[in-house]
Amino acid sequence: MAHDIFISYSTKDKVTADAICHILEQNKMRCWIAPRNIVSGKPYAEEIMDAIKATKIVVLVFSSNSQASQFVNNEINIAFSNNKPIISFKIDESMPERELEYFLKTNHWLDAYPNPDEVFGTLVKDASRLIGDETANPIIDKNVMEKARNGEFNQISVKNEWKSLIFMFTPLYSLALIYMGISAKMKKVTVEGIICAVPLLLMIYYYFIGAQGLYNLTQVVIAQRFLIILWIVSLIYVYIIRKDYSFRKSVMNSVGDDDRLFTALVDEYGDI
Repeated sequence: MAHDIFISYSTKDKVTADAICHILEQNKMRCWIAPRNIVSGKPYAEEIMDAIKATKIVVLVFSSNSQASQFVNNEINIAFSNNKPIISFKIDESMPERELEYFLKTNHWLDAYPNPDEVFGTLVKDASRLIGDETANPIIDKNVMEKARNGEFNQISVKNEWKSLIFMFTPLYSLALIYMGISAKMKKVTVEGIICAVPLLLMIYYYFIGAQGLYNLTQVVIAQRFLIILWIVSLIYVYIIRKDYSFRKSVMNSVGDDDRLFTALVDEYGDI
């Protein structure tokens, strides 16, 4: 999807980034924001670079968190190298240092600390002017920050969702969950992987012992049907109750060799 604005932010500032994305799109400006616009199966670094090169401007949610993020530094470096206008939306008292100081010192700043709500109108006007379609009377949702805190804007792209849906019904999904959970020391993710894996492994086991005639056919069929139900319930837990659409896509990508993506996913989902 074509976009006007690339939003760069630390995952620790996701609430503000989601609010900014909502406000800008409410005013007819198309945004690219991770993880919503990440496509399954495509290298993370490549997708970020393509999105920045294709954008008209970059909005940076600037804070001590973004300054400490190597991913944000890389994104701003790419934007600077491609002559993209950068609007820094400053949400704390920190000032740019090192690389960011060099990249941002001549760019446009908006001091949104301590009340970002009061600066959203200016952001909309400045952003619309830079993309060539100036908005004189911006639409501002007064409750946007509260909605963002409640997770109302956690919309995930449905591109290639069929791939991740198929992936869920294979043993690789549960194994990838377990691998990510153990590697990132995220117990809940590991448990989810085990919940999905156990019924599937037991079904395979009963299939083989049934084929070998160790139990009568009725016992095997009852056991298999019970385990199929248990497996479906475990998938419903992950797919519907947890609503982890982005996480399913991320898990699918994690079975590749992209270390940068895996590190980003640990950062993104560390609080699960």
